[in-house]
Amino acid sequence: MKALVRYDDQAYAWRVEEMDEPVCGPEEVKIKVAYAGICGSDLHMYHGVFIVPGKFVSGHEFSGTIAEIGEQVTGFMVGERVTVEHTYSTCGVCKVCRKGSYQLCKERKSIGFDVNGAFAEYLTVRPEYIHRLPKNVSLKEAGLSEPLACAVHAVELIKPEPFDRVLVIGPGPIGLLTALTFMAHQAKVDIVGTPNDGLRLDKAREMGISVIENPEEDAYSIVAECSGSQGGMNLALKSVERGGQYLQVGIAGKPVSLDFDAPLYKELNIQGTYCHNYASWEKTIDYLSRGLIDVKPLISKVIALEDWKEAIEELDQQKALKILIGFGSAEDEQ
Repeated sequence: MKALVRYDDQAYAWRVEEMDEPVCGPEEVKIKVAYAGICGSDLHMYHGVFIVPGKFVSGHEFSGTIAEIGEQVTGFMVGERVTVEHTYSTCGVCKVCRKGSYQLCKERKSIGFDVNGAFAEYLTVRPEYIHRLPKNVSLKEAGLSEPLACAVHAVELIKPEPFDRVLVIGPGPIGLLTALTFMAHQAKVDIVGTPNDGLRLDKAREMGISVIENPEEDAYSIVAECSGSQGGMNLALKSVERGGQYLQVGIAGKPVSLDFDAPLYKELNIQGTYCHNYASWEKTIDYLSRGLIDVKPLISKVIALEDWKEAIEELDQQKALKILIGFGSAEDEQ
């Protein structure tokens, strides 16, 4: 099979090559990938920010069809259309696993981070993390189910109420999906970016999200910081109202300097969010199926695997939002 392989620990050491199809173990399911999304964390891997030792295949946002079922797996059929969480395995016995928050398990292994991922024609997954797709959700849309599940999980932690005034900082894909999820909860949402976010802010307007330039101080009951930048975090602390909720969605990837007296004087509730779990994935698929969230406008293009480098350059330069690698699905896309 063809795969986009990280062949060395150094930055930029990626290439398309032929490799053996993964062997489907007795407790695994083999997936034929239809679409795989390129995430910001994949860009970090390419640039050497995240180091994954040895020969490796990235990619954790994907949809596809079941190609093979392990002999100990029941309840699935070859040919079923699915999307899959990027959790591959957890310990299953620690406190967070028992509570259903297995994304926080210290022993968790992830597809595209710890085991080979979806930038390949096939990969193997565990059946407990597979989600079937309704007939009215296309494989292309489902290629964005993972980032949407991140947004859905984040918003569910905050428990917004109708007509809450929400500010989203950072109009990248996660920021836009977070804004759409708040809107699905009937919140009143504004989004803000930087002068470099022109394309992203235009897309926000196209999707019906209110774009502003200068958020008011102490004006929002909820602020979701999705940029991961020091400036964005300080703006969030300034914009959230007294007694309000601060949701940190973006990953900084490095230490930042914040005015952390603001949470004290404002008595803020600060909520972090990490990844997703089964419940957030089921809600994600429900949002897509019921048309409450439309992810299609975020898809800038679908490319062949061989065009991966051009896609990474476009994403680095913020000339695109979400780019999907297509593996020749025959599905009549909606």
